[in-house]
Amino acid sequence: MSANSEIREDILQCLQKLPFIPLSDGTYSSVDEGTIWLQSNTSSISFNSKHNLEAFPNICAKLRTVNPTLFPTSSTDTSSLNATILDNVTRLLQSIGVQQLSVHDVVKLHILPALSDETMANKNKVLMVEYLCFLMLHLTTTCSDCVIEKEHIISVLRGKSLLLTNCGFKCPAEVPIHFCAGLGNPVSPKKLADFVNMRWHEIDISYLKHPVNESFSSAWMKWREFFEKIGVTDFAQVVQVDKSVADVSDITFKHAMWDRGLISPDSRVIDWESPEILHLVSLLSKSGNQENCKYLLEVLDRLWDACYADKTIGYFSNSDGDRCPFKSAFLCKLCDVQWVASSMDGELHHAKDLFYDCESVRMILGAFAPYASPKVKSERLVNDLGFKTRVTLGDILDILKAWRKNLPNSPFKASIRQMSKLYSFVWNEMVASKQKTMEDLMSGPFIFVPYSSVSSDDDVVCGTFLYPNEVYWHDSTGSVQEMKEFHPQCSSSLSPINKSLCTIYPGLRGFFVEECGVQESPPLRSYIQILLQLSTATLPSQAADKTFQVFLKWADGLKSGLLSLEDVIYLKDCLSKLEFPVLPTVQDKWVSLHPSFGLVCWSDDKKLKKEFKHSDNIDFLYFGELTKDDKEQVQNKISNLMKNLGIPAISEVVTREAIYYGLADCSLKESLINWILPYAQRYILKLHSARYAQLKQSNFDIVMRLKIIVVEKLFYRNVIKSCGSASTNRVECSCLLQENVLYTTQESDYHSMFMELSSLLFDGTSELHFSNFLHMITTMAESGSSKEQIEFFIVNSQKVHKLPDEEPVWELSSVSTLEEAGKVLPLDQAPSVNGQLFTRRKAGVNKNWPPADWKTAPDFNYARANGLKTQAPGINNFTEATKDDNSESTTDRPVCAEQASLSFDWTIKDDQPANSVALMLHENNNLEVQSYHDFDPSAFAVHTGSDPVCLDEPLDEVNKNSSSVFSRRDRLQYGAFDAVQAKATGRLGELLACKYFVEKVGKDAVKWVNEVKETGYPYDIVIGEESNIEYIEVKATRSPRKDWFNITTNEWQFAFDKGESFSIAFVAIMENNIAKVTIFKNPVKLCHIGQLQLAVMMPRQQKQLPPSCHS
Repeated sequence: MSANSEIREDILQCLQKLPFIPLSDGTYSSVDEGTIWLQSNTSSISFNSKHNLEAFPNICAKLRTVNPTLFPTSSTDTSSLNATILDNVTRLLQSIGVQQLSVHDVVKLHILPALSDETMANKNKVLMVEYLCFLMLHLTTTCSDCVIEKEHIISVLRGKSLLLTNCGFKCPAEVPIHFCAGLGNPVSPKKLADFVNMRWHEIDISYLKHPVNESFSSAWMKWREFFEKIGVTDFAQVVQVDKSVADVSDITFKHAMWDRGLISPDSRVIDWESPEILHLVSLLSKSGNQENCKYLLEVLDRLWDACYADKTIGYFSNSDGDRCPFKSAFLCKLCDVQWVASSMDGELHHAKDLFYDCESVRMILGAFAPYASPKVKSERLVNDLGFKTRVTLGDILDILKAWRKNLPNSPFKASIRQMSKLYSFVWNEMVASKQKTMEDLMSGPFIFVPYSSVSSDDDVVCGTFLYPNEVYWHDSTGSVQEMKEFHPQCSSSLSPINKSLCTIYPGLRGFFVEECGVQESPPLRSYIQILLQLSTATLPSQAADKTFQVFLKWADGLKSGLLSLEDVIYLKDCLSKLEFPVLPTVQDKWVSLHPSFGLVCWSDDKKLKKEFKHSDNIDFLYFGELTKDDKEQVQNKISNLMKNLGIPAISEVVTREAIYYGLADCSLKESLINWILPYAQRYILKLHSARYAQLKQSNFDIVMRLKIIVVEKLFYRNVIKSCGSASTNRVECSCLLQENVLYTTQESDYHSMFMELSSLLFDGTSELHFSNFLHMITTMAESGSSKEQIEFFIVNSQKVHKLPDEEPVWELSSVSTLEEAGKVLPLDQAPSVNGQLFTRRKAGVNKNWPPADWKTAPDFNYARANGLKTQAPGINNFTEATKDDNSESTTDRPVCAEQASLSFDWTIKDDQPANSVALMLHENNNLEVQSYHDFDPSAFAVHTGSDPVCLDEPLDEVNKNSSSVFSRRDRLQYGAFDAVQAKATGRLGELLACKYFVEKVGKDAVKWVNEVKETGYPYDIVIGEESNIEYIEVKATRSPRKDWFNITTNEWQFAFDKGESFSIAFVAIMENNIAKVTIFKNPVKLCHIGQLQLAVMMPRQQKQLPPSCHS
């Protein structure tokens, strides 16, 4: 039996080597050459109802199967063969190693070995793909053998199989293999790897292209489940590593805060590592590329909870089963590399140095803080990486430094609510370390101030950081609030308009003022910047009152010393610059003192302001509608500030220009002044020694250069030389000092002359005490007092001593000789009452003059009532003056013969038109236009002279008769114009003309269009009804010899248009209530026929004409 067995084994071994088995491809082979499969019916080999072996033609072609012809299936064949023989053949083939064909056996015996064959993989890529498709499909079936062997198959695949990747066939046990996008990878890590030139293996999509996938509704999901089992992942793989305690790094113990000696050396260490992710993160960190690092954080955020969260903790495990957790090596390495991008800068950071963007952080730090970018969603990732979710005082101090550092590169944005919480947090937390905290804060600007006002504390706005000395708590002038109201948005200039912290952080006064040292109010010099911002945000008319408050604050500071000399110099320098237009004017313009804005001054005299307010190249400061108290503060406080800032008052820039007619003998007046000068010298030396020293330093030059000019008729007009402006009004006076010349008339009284002399000696200021002193001495001399009596009174009563011998006595440089001035008394001789130096005493002079105390002299009531302060000099030296409606002081105007009521009878006569009358074509541009309301003839002054005359012509030249012939007329002079007088004359002429026409045609037919107020029409009276209207223009004069009148271009055009319907009524107002009316009907026609002629008036100064205009 045993011998037969051995023989049988030998025979089987021989058969295994003998190539006698017919194969399906027509060849013969042996079992030793490879596995041969025996199938009775191929169609019965199937995976399920949809797939069978024929679905894998490449595998079928690779399988060596017994030729089916060896087992005929037809009935004829089976009948000829014995069934027992077929069974014997089958048993024989199986006994020598031929395998019965089954899917499971194909997987185990053929496909698994083939999948690890590198040679096969290199030769036949398609077959390798089909092998894996076959295996995957089989594992999805309900194969009974797979229940037992499935884990083994997966293990073999994980450890030995070759998978097709983008880098060729790779074994998952040797390199990490990842899903591609086609296999449902939610992320694209390959772009990160490509950026750092790191090889990244992804499953090839060819597995999804096999035809067998068409039968699956979601083939990629089947494949994904299959690949996941053999170790394919979406991102970097993290693997479990068993270690000994000796293998654990000191860093791990440090992170766990454990002592290595406390852990048993025999303990088992279970840790997690990921060389792949560590390598990728290190490369990205070195590259510094923020976008890729942001994407890496996004990938981890998406996959963390599912793939990595359970791999952040390792364990020490002892023999007793106790486990001690620690931070895994995978997580430690991830946290130790600077790879996380910040929302605040362009650098990469450790995760622990950045904040997680959450409400608790954002409410204090706002949007402009070092948040991890992008914002992660996984809370476990936030905790595992160590992002900060709470703010500390140290964090704020560090972030403030970062904010300041970043300011030059980009504007800082924050909301007031957020910054308020930040400062409140600092205030509360600094208690334990106040000094250190304040040192850190003061190391740079830290107070956030927005560039523009905000409507809500939650609005995020641009702003900057300022030092405590650059801001203040409250602006009492209200200028900042004014800017907020009129200009809530940002100016183009990046400078905060509001530095008043009480309006920005109203609840933090204790922190800013008491802890940080912020001033309660702005530094006085900083108001110039506030005004500059105000001028860009509002109109002058809107902010004039605020500017007044600023000037008032400066004035108080100047008085108290808070506004230093350096501050005044700084403010004056700013105001002189073109780029500081911070002064509001009456023309509603912002200006500075730069010459391009013309003359800018403030009004201390309403009358002068009225005279020059419409002059070119001059403007007045405007402080809004001031109350009585405000006006007093302007005079008492702000006037001194104006002087220090170089802003002149109108009275300081206006000078009086003398206008005189006819020269007279000046010897008497020269002698008077020459006689009184030594007394003036003694007075100034005694009571004004400082001024005397100034005069002496100049060698008394102004005294030596003084000239006396006596004229027959003296007027003056106000002029501003610096801007070439002159008043159209002139005022008659008795004496006037202009530069070094004292103009006077023979009738001028002593006191007036001495007031003018005081202006010379006291640098333009009229000194009333001085004038009274000289007036008293002169009056004593005029009253007959001897020289000794005068000297006794001066020395003993007034305590004014004689001049020291070394002092030169004042005298005029030249005095009229006796031949020129008649008899002149010596300077050292007191004149007698009958002397020529003093004229006969006028009626009404006080016989008790001089008084015992010269301070009781006229005009000293005011001085006694006001602590011996002098009163501003009056204008009692004027024989003609005007009353300013805005002035409190009243002087007499010149009166007119027609001042009596019109109830007096007037004799109005018809007068025939002159053969030749000149019509002056003139627009009255130099006349002041005023409207009259209720006409009251008694309100008009009397004109005692003739028509206006040329300012520089003698009176006798003006009054000479002129020829009525045009060709022989020398000139038509248009001299100094008295606007008030002219209006009164015109108004009276219109009234008389109206009365004239009422007497002619009846009251109902005559309408005086200017009866209520001046209308500006080119006619004054309308006569008749609508169908037959005649327009009358009235021209009036007080000179019966005048044969010309002005007519405007509007009036002449109207005359041209109306023709016969237009007439000129020329009213000559004469003495004794007599008026002559001459009617010129259709003056245009009269000019055409030669009965009237037009004249064009040229400038008086021919030198001003261009050369081409001169003959």
